[in-house]
Amino acid sequence: MWLHLTCFLQQQTVSAWRTLFYLGAAVYVFGTVIYVAFGSGEIQPWAIPKETEERQVLDDISRNKEKDRQKDGEPDEVEMELVSVV
Repeated sequence: MWLHLTCFLQQQTVSAWRTLFYLGAAVYVFGTVIYVAFGSGEIQPWAIPKETEERQVLDDISRNKEKDRQKDGEPDEVEMELVSVV
């Protein structure tokens, strides 16, 4: 296909560029028509995380936050309890 386009554009005329533009526009319009005709916005079952997967993700996020707090030098909850006891 690219070979055809380069041969087509060797003319370097406005007419050749206009034809190429219309060809590209037709490709986009064709794709849009196919999407509108057959596409849908419904959430598919495979896109909904299971509760265990969601819980795992939330646990990973909380673990990462704790690691970041410890790296930043902020005391974690255990250190806060020890300071309040002393």
